[in-house]
Amino acid sequence: MRRNRFAVHLLLLTLLAAVTAFPGKVATLQQTNADTYNEQGLALMASEKFKEAIVAFQQAIKIKPDYPDPHYHLGNAYVELGETKKAVEAYKRAIRYKADFALAYDKLGTAYHQQQDYKKATEAYNESIRLDPKVPLTHYNLGVVYAERDKVQAAVAEYKILQTLDPNVAQDLFNLIYKPTVSVVTDGSVRLNVMAIDSFGAPIAGLKSENFHVDEGGTRQTVSLALTGNSPTFIGVAIDASGSLRSIFSLVVTVSNQIIERMQPDDQATLIRFVSADKIETVQDFTSSKRRLSDGIDSLYIEGGLSAVLDAVYLSAQHLAGHKFPNRNVRRVLLLLTDGDDRASYYNLQQVLTLLRSIDLQIFAVSFSSTDSDGRKLNENPPKQSADLLRTLALETGGAAFFPKSAAEMGATIKLIFDLVRAEYTIEYKPTQPLEAGTYRPVSVTLAPTPQHERSVIVSRPGYLPTAK
Repeated sequence: MRRNRFAVHLLLLTLLAAVTAFPGKVATLQQTNADTYNEQGLALMASEKFKEAIVAFQQAIKIKPDYPDPHYHLGNAYVELGETKKAVEAYKRAIRYKADFALAYDKLGTAYHQQQDYKKATEAYNESIRLDPKVPLTHYNLGVVYAERDKVQAAVAEYKILQTLDPNVAQDLFNLIYKPTVSVVTDGSVRLNVMAIDSFGAPIAGLKSENFHVDEGGTRQTVSLALTGNSPTFIGVAIDASGSLRSIFSLVVTVSNQIIERMQPDDQATLIRFVSADKIETVQDFTSSKRRLSDGIDSLYIEGGLSAVLDAVYLSAQHLAGHKFPNRNVRRVLLLLTDGDDRASYYNLQQVLTLLRSIDLQIFAVSFSSTDSDGRKLNENPPKQSADLLRTLALETGGAAFFPKSAAEMGATIKLIFDLVRAEYTIEYKPTQPLEAGTYRPVSVTLAPTPQHERSVIVSRPGYLPTAK
């Protein structure tokens, strides 16, 4: 026993001597181990395993407390989990150990922004810009804070700086400041989304410009294909959370998740929850992260109030049509999940139709009308007024309204909507008659007669409304 104790004591003395004799090697070993845990945390972050990533970053910090990188990444992980107070402290520690850490100041600003502490957010962004004035994202983030606080001149100043740094990011900030919507008419050309469907209800592939006939005002137009087949899509999901859907809300949640699961990597979606006119909120803004969208869906709940379907459509359509890619070849789709029972909207139907006729967006309405207390009788006899409203909103945008009779049909409906959108065509033409703002232009789109397309159907908006520039 004494020998064992003597051996352990000797080993400790040897290690102590090694630490004393080779401090540089020990420091290098610490850095290597801390780097290993830091890289492990980053890999877990990439896999969206944020809780596990936090453990890895904390282990890196335990080994080397003054290492700024794992503090910074720890803050990012906390942000992903919505723990912004912890994120703020992590970013502050990163800055303590690296005073010129511009990116940490930027992220600190974002964490304060999420806490709605605009003063501290502005201070953090400005310090980040002082340290590194040529990072477009930081100027954009600061511009967003100014725009949200109605400090238009300050926001415009950041926009002008961004024009010299990154025109695409500058355009994003411009859109946020001035909130322009994507019009049906762009640079004198009319843009129509067209679904070509065969006699079996399946999308028709392989069509060319000459297969489409477009008549406007009795005159045949010269058509070109702007976009065919699958493409990035902006998806707005407007979810009715009013009391009339209480018995069937679990199905609404299920269908919402089915929509998110059908997103492709280049798609972006936003979730809008609505009840009454004063209870319309963005649960999750545009993102391609299915996890964030699913978390938003999990947070949904039913609330009492007079349903405002028209208001929800108006505001959702504005938001969707105001969100842009640098590439204009994207599609914008609003999925409206509701029973269509509008009780107390501020906007009337004509005001909503005026907006929809002027913007490049399609509505696909999915009815959740139920006449029994447990939601089993789905869309058996939807009220005519509600059904007509959903059909009208969809028709005006070249979309469609669906009235599934069961949960299984709901799933099939979502699949069909995405199949149609992924396979549709976007056509363009320059009208032969001069455009006049505010004057509705009826349009008819058909397929050129051929034996194979004899019983085919074209779905497109029946007209559009040019707007003033």
